[in-house]
Amino acid sequence: MNINDKVVAELVQTCISVSLNQYKDVYNKQIHPILMAQPGMIAAMAGVITSVSGQDSTQKEDGATVLSLVIWENVHSHIDFVTGPAAGPFFDAALPLMRETPSVEHYEVDGLQPAAFNSIYAQILKASSASDKEFLASIFKRHATIEGSEMALFSDCTEDSSKKALILFGNSEQFEAAGDIMDRGTRIERYNIEWHSRGTKSYH
Repeated sequence: MNINDKVVAELVQTCISVSLNQYKDVYNKQIHPILMAQPGMIAAMAGVITSVSGQDSTQKEDGATVLSLVIWENVHSHIDFVTGPAAGPFFDAALPLMRETPSVEHYEVDGLQPAAFNSIYAQILKASSASDKEFLASIFKRHATIEGSEMALFSDCTEDSSKKALILFGNSEQFEAAGDIMDRGTRIERYNIEWHSRGTKSYH
């Protein structure tokens, strides 16, 4: 399969300049419907980062940090969106909510995870060193045994080939497979997310 034909996961993270309730209202009424209407869009999820590397992040004085995950059929679908007529209304709605420029990363996805799109929580683990990447692989295997392989994304970052990310999906805030990360003395970044919006489209 050509690299441009692979399913793409777009991960966007930003600190917002409005209250979380204001963000949710604009996202649900304006941003989410625009995404859902795009050709080639498979799933769109949005949530708030509740903790970073085990530390509560919900009480930050400078505002909450939110995260969105959009799954595209391929990179062309994403490019068509950001260069097409829907991009204007999308960014007109999104940019006023942002305190800073968002962090945007892309990951290739070998298959679809339909069960994951209905999850309530997620945990994102990012690693750069070889040993930490090996540890992520072991966490992925454990999570697949507990929750099923369709409840995780595991891929290299397109923008930074030295970085690998593992996204675990679940309906509990406790991710048993990753429970011993902090005990191992790793440099793995860990983000806990609670999804507040989800949407999926049929994929053929």
